[in-house]
Amino acid sequence: RDLHSFPTRRSSDLILALAVQGKLVPQDPDDESAENFLARLGLKSTVISPNDNNDDWLPPSWTVVRFEDVALVSGGVTLGRKLGERKTVSLPYLRVANVKRGEIDLTVIKEVLIGEDEVERYALRKNDLLMTEGGDWDKVGRAAIWRAEIPVCLHQNHVFRARMRSADIAPFWFECYFNSPIGRTYFESASKQTTNLASINMRQVRNCQIPIPPLAEQRRIVAKVDQL
Repeated sequence: RDLHSFPTRRSSDLILALAVQGKLVPQDPDDESAENFLARLGLKSTVISPNDNNDDWLPPSWTVVRFEDVALVSGGVTLGRKLGERKTVSLPYLRVANVKRGEIDLTVIKEVLIGEDEVERYALRKNDLLMTEGGDWDKVGRAAIWRAEIPVCLHQNHVFRARMRSADIAPFWFECYFNSPIGRTYFESASKQTTNLASINMRQVRNCQIPIPPLAEQRRIVAKVDQL
């Protein structure tokens, strides 16, 4: 069916669902497998058998790992802390409202007072992947990539930061996965739920099992997603 015949949200979900199942672009038998790629980078990965998850759709060149094997996940600045006599600086920071699904909204940026010795710990770097802890149902686990639009910017504790363990691992594939219907289903099922709100914790983000294509195929998929 013509993708453009779907409403915007539905077509976006369809594109991402096909992408993360290896159905958006063809596999190339000459691609280095995902498992070999991770091993070449020297990453200790917890490779999960597709059969353990009934992932019958997984292409043979793909693998499944826990997110913490490929990314360092950390929390952000807690607002309203008492800083005592420490030397401080006021810096912009990202809230949950700034992290949309697939984009960072810089329309309203607030600042927070932080100890000078903590800036390096909480400062974002280009290509960090940001994920929201929760709030309304549509906010749980939504992800976007930071492109360093602000020279020094922090993130608050309700926004998780994932920094790839190797410069050879691009965050764009993971942004696609977490924003896809399959990624959202994981966080919806793992989240702590109240009447109108839901939230996830850092452990659930780190333990998320993610299918990973060969690097070359990741690039083809991301390029196709951007095109569509």
